[in-house]
Amino acid sequence: MSDLITEHCTTLETWKQNSEYYKQDDDILNDLDTELLRLKSSNIVIFRQELNKVVTLLCTNVIYLNETILTFLRDYFIELFQQWRELTYFNDSNDSNIFENLSIIFTNLCYSNQLEKTSLIEEFCECLNTIARMGQPMFTNSHIPVINRLLNSYLNIESHNKSQLIENSLFRVVIIKCLCVSYTVEIFNQLKRSAKSEERSLPETFVFSVLLHYVSCLSTNQLEQNAPDLRKHLLPSIYDLLNDYAVSLTDWSNSAINILTDVTTTFLYRVDMTMPHDEDFEVQVSIINVAIQIVLGQCRSAKLHQNCIQYVYTGTLSDNVLDYLKSQKLTQTMLKLCTMYKDEAEIQFNIYRILAAIMTEDDIKRLDDPGAIAKVFLDHLREVMNWVGWEVRLKNLLSSLKILLQHDQIRDEVYKQDGIQLFIKCATKTKFEALVQQRALENLLIMSFDKNVSESLLWILTKDETTEVSQTNQSSETTYDIMISYSHKDKDLCFQLYDRLQKDNFRVWLDREQMHGTPLEAMSNAIENSEFVFICMSDGYKQSGYCKMEAYYALERQRCIIPLVMKSQYRPDGWLGIVVTGRMRIDFPKYGFDDAYDKLMIEIDRNRKEKKIDMNQNSARHHEMPSVSKPSHNTQIIEDKKVLKATYQAKSDHCLPSNIEQWTVDDVQQFFVKQQLENFLPICSQMKGTRLLALYKMCMTNSPTMLQSLNNELTTMEKHGERNVIGIAEYLQFLEDIKPFVPISNEKSDVTVPRSSLCTLL
Repeated sequence: MSDLITEHCTTLETWKQNSEYYKQDDDILNDLDTELLRLKSSNIVIFRQELNKVVTLLCTNVIYLNETILTFLRDYFIELFQQWRELTYFNDSNDSNIFENLSIIFTNLCYSNQLEKTSLIEEFCECLNTIARMGQPMFTNSHIPVINRLLNSYLNIESHNKSQLIENSLFRVVIIKCLCVSYTVEIFNQLKRSAKSEERSLPETFVFSVLLHYVSCLSTNQLEQNAPDLRKHLLPSIYDLLNDYAVSLTDWSNSAINILTDVTTTFLYRVDMTMPHDEDFEVQVSIINVAIQIVLGQCRSAKLHQNCIQYVYTGTLSDNVLDYLKSQKLTQTMLKLCTMYKDEAEIQFNIYRILAAIMTEDDIKRLDDPGAIAKVFLDHLREVMNWVGWEVRLKNLLSSLKILLQHDQIRDEVYKQDGIQLFIKCATKTKFEALVQQRALENLLIMSFDKNVSESLLWILTKDETTEVSQTNQSSETTYDIMISYSHKDKDLCFQLYDRLQKDNFRVWLDREQMHGTPLEAMSNAIENSEFVFICMSDGYKQSGYCKMEAYYALERQRCIIPLVMKSQYRPDGWLGIVVTGRMRIDFPKYGFDDAYDKLMIEIDRNRKEKKIDMNQNSARHHEMPSVSKPSHNTQIIEDKKVLKATYQAKSDHCLPSNIEQWTVDDVQQFFVKQQLENFLPICSQMKGTRLLALYKMCMTNSPTMLQSLNNELTTMEKHGERNVIGIAEYLQFLEDIKPFVPISNEKSDVTVPRSSLCTLL
């Protein structure tokens, strides 16, 4: 025993009892340092006893520690770390107490600079590596609270007291190692078994409250390389927790629910639970199913339910997961949730974002109040535009609106609620990044196809009226054989097709960068100077305003359009269904690339043979298209050598339903025959009422252009010299005769949309 240390400890104890803290007395501290050094070299047992007495008082903050004593204590703290990671225990109980009390001293904000010393950081990293290597023995060690305390202190330092995400973490790699050991899965299982208890075990606290909490404060950039490992290792366990909660949520304690909420929050916003090319697809859809089950049940945690519905929305950003969601026909379920969570703005907003991604044309038509959906999105857009740091939400919000604007009912409501002005602000304010501006411009472009707004926007589908010439006066010369119109989401297959066409000596125009703005003129020139335009059909294509403009412009310029199916079982509807009606579709997913390519070559050859070119009116020599080789792989393809003109007869006993949306193919045929509008039949004979209604809307939106487009379509369908032409009188009769069958909610007035030069908006 040291009399000097006893004397000074008595003084410190007196200050403590009198509630006197952070006293300054370097003489006492220097004496303690000198005496402890002497004891350490002479009698290690007494040294440990005396040091235990000293640090027990020092950790109560009765005296402000100087650099001398801090250096001594830090060096011994490192020695204890080395001993603990080598043995996993201490030979002397005094060392165990000293280890605990030193961790309290060094996590005091007054001395946090000591934690930044390289020697201590390196040793602490070694300890974390040992924990990751040994697993269970270290996770369950009684001294793991020391690790918890230090990690939380380092978190405060690296994130500037949690005021910002950590961009450069010294511990990221070792923390990920700790989370990816096999024993963490067992800890998830332990939580499931102990969910009824409010008390949490040491391993549970270490994993959920420390390691995962640390991960939640790392920036996405910091986690980019490690996120796939975390998802692969822990997503199945997260599913198990969610599934158990969904089944027995009333048995779960508040502390267990808080942990589950924090875990899902971390994986949503830092790790990303869903990635477009993630290999864990089955786990992802399993989590989606249980997430929907949870939000349909009793709500014990609004934040957890918010995370669940946010996860379902995040799934819509992945093509594979979105296809799965659409296959589940969840529209009515989501509408039910809208009613359940009418007072939870964030949850309701995400439900509407899910609806935007999964609803079909028929779903939209059955909506009782499409204006409510438009209002939710536009109100949120007004708020987010003024929030700092919410660029990701703003971009996703504009993307959701882009999908919704494909539907006439929603587009009309957005116009009525001044959505145009919001899009213009997003597109023109310099404070918004380029991607936000681009998505706002895309929405404006889609809105420009509506008769109400087309006059106020500069987007158009044709060039100057002075450049327009009739088909009979157009030159047969083309710069390109093929222009590929596609959505960036389908770029892999489109690039593969482009490379194959190039290899076969076709001259192909394709915008690899999918840039917008000034390249629009290049796009229009490519369409005008291409013999064929390939429309690469998918959900992404239909939702793109740029793709819609390209398709309409190709139709307007009377290019030979060949529709290509990009996604398995995709069926075009709405405006895209009208554009490709009556055209031979090449289904790449159905036939496989090679066989589909062979069919495409035959379709090109068929169109070229049927195309009538008056060589006497064209002195320029037409570029020779590459010869189309015979299909490989012995592909069986049957070509009609002669197309017989179909005949239709009026049925005296046939009665048309009063609502055009209920018409069958036979009803459509009878309408045209009885109204003596037979020239429409080559285009419309295989349409149902819903398609014919869509055609009517397009005619009412842009009447002159559609008359020309219909006649262009008829021109491409000419067989053996037979020619059908829809005259102005017949066209006006069609619009008048069909009007009584159009539901009032869908009826549109006849407005002529002016045409101007192809240019960049604003």
